[in-house]
Amino acid sequence: MADLPHKPNSLRLEFTADFASARETSAAVRSFLAGQGVPDAELFSYELCIAEACYNAIEYAGDSARKSRPVAEVIFSPGQIELRVTDHTSGFAMPENIPTPSPLSERGRGLYLIQSIMDEVRYLRGPDGNVLVMRKRRHASVPLQAAV
Repeated sequence: MADLPHKPNSLRLEFTADFASARETSAAVRSFLAGQGVPDAELFSYELCIAEACYNAIEYAGDSARKSRPVAEVIFSPGQIELRVTDHTSGFAMPENIPTPSPLSERGRGLYLIQSIMDEVRYLRGPDGNVLVMRKRRHASVPLQAAV
């Protein structure tokens, strides 16, 4: 009998456009991935990426966009983890390579960190929202830990 393809597990969270809600969302993503057996050594990087993306979705939302709820999503499979954050900002043109931020600057590190951690980062602009897609390939040889 042939092996059946693995059905990915996913999580979708709408959150209010405030920083406390963004922190709760990033913690929920971490907990979800831990439940999928992702090793502790990897969890911080995914939590950081989703937190930075959520913070940007809030920080750059105008007054009218703050009425719409941003969305964070995770799609987990043994071969890949995909994180997405949908914002309701005016969007931006994301450069292919984000330059190293100045150590003197207090801002501008989020996208650089995300691009440094993830294998693929895309920003898709649309009329009803924009989506930051972050993908990290996982090696099939990395065994998943059983959720306790």
